[in-house]
Amino acid sequence: MEAGNGTAVPLSSRNIVGRKERSDHVWDKTNAGGGGRRQYSITTLGGRMRSWWSRRNQTSTKSPMIPDGLSLEERAQYETLLKVVAARPALGVKTPRVIVITDLAKDYDDLAAMVVLKELHRLGVVTLLGFVANLMPQEDRVRFGRGALDLLGLHDIPIAQGTSGFPPSAKKKHTPFDYEFKCDFMADENDERIIKEGMGEKLLHRLFSDAVATKQKLTLVLISSLEDIYAFSTKYTELFKEAVSNIVFQGGYSISPEGNLIADPAANNNRYDIDAAREFHNFIQESGIPSVVYTKVAAFATPLTSVLFDEMAKTHHPLGKHLRHVQVFQDLAFYTTASKEKPEERFAPFMDRKWFLENKTSWFDKNPPDAPYPNGKEVVPYLTKVIVYDALAGLGASGQDALDALEVLTPYNPSPPSIHRVVGFAGPPSDPGVHPDQMALVLSALLKGSLLTSRPDRVR
Repeated sequence: MEAGNGTAVPLSSRNIVGRKERSDHVWDKTNAGGGGRRQYSITTLGGRMRSWWSRRNQTSTKSPMIPDGLSLEERAQYETLLKVVAARPALGVKTPRVIVITDLAKDYDDLAAMVVLKELHRLGVVTLLGFVANLMPQEDRVRFGRGALDLLGLHDIPIAQGTSGFPPSAKKKHTPFDYEFKCDFMADENDERIIKEGMGEKLLHRLFSDAVATKQKLTLVLISSLEDIYAFSTKYTELFKEAVSNIVFQGGYSISPEGNLIADPAANNNRYDIDAAREFHNFIQESGIPSVVYTKVAAFATPLTSVLFDEMAKTHHPLGKHLRHVQVFQDLAFYTTASKEKPEERFAPFMDRKWFLENKTSWFDKNPPDAPYPNGKEVVPYLTKVIVYDALAGLGASGQDALDALEVLTPYNPSPPSIHRVVGFAGPPSDPGVHPDQMALVLSALLKGSLLTSRPDRVR
């Protein structure tokens, strides 16, 4: 992150190779006799030292900002983040100011992203400004989001109702799954804090205008249909360019030979309105607005498990219990779709039963290769692998200094040069773009810690 204005520096202009060289020689004594003087930054070497020391210094004084109930390794991630926040004033690095557009309740990972962002907000790593809930039935998603924010103690964070997520001409639209709104925390439809139909645009306009008036920049986290943000960017083009510093996406993307961000039309968030997605990406390219994309490759490489969701449920936070419950029902619905004989009836043609069992379960770890596949609910005991796509994007909003200190991303040297970064390539050669175990550790710590510090019976 660039010192002084809180904006993310375009990746093409960062000394990425230099960063890799610095990290490579932190403990390399063969470099000690070099002719030049080493220059370390607190973001790179300092971040690595903090992370190294925190993981090993078991006698350090525990900060009151770190909740009880975490392991030593999980607490170490909190210590790292708190030191990043403490270092920012001296470095002139401003805290990312975050706006999120999400399709809450469609998948459990949107709520997981909100839980992560809440904890980053509490720690001062980010400043949450507001949410827009889109995708039909958007009137239910905004009620879901309002209720979830309240349970997280974010009573003053606004959430507005967005669009259906589809263009008017769309023939096929979203049909809610049975599990989507099975919860008891949805806000009342008459709650005056719910900003309803047509107000998503008005909330965005207010937040963008406030940013420009106060000479502050925005980080956008876009983890759902791009219909809303595209419409806003076409209506308030100059405001958008002036307010936004960087964008974090979740979805399917690649980088063209010219360094442009290319949307995969088969990826969910793009295919809702592929024309809007393409035009929006052209717009940010022409405007020089950098972005980072977290793909399913990065998400699948991050080894979160159902054990974590069990632990979240055991915090007794209502959202922890909900996430565990809906994780089972959502993955069971996914398996039912993967079991369809006709490829066109599956979530994606290649996502058949074998693919699902390999990527989402421990089936092949516990059964011989020629064992008949489980039918229906028989798969539930094997649903051990949990994919939280959007939670990675939520963490991605924390600022480059925090990401460097946490050591969750692999070194990146884009070819061709680009202002965009795609985290996770299927290849060849494949590259998850993340350090899987470390990414899983950080997300686990924040997910559990967020619930522990916002239990309705134990709000700090």
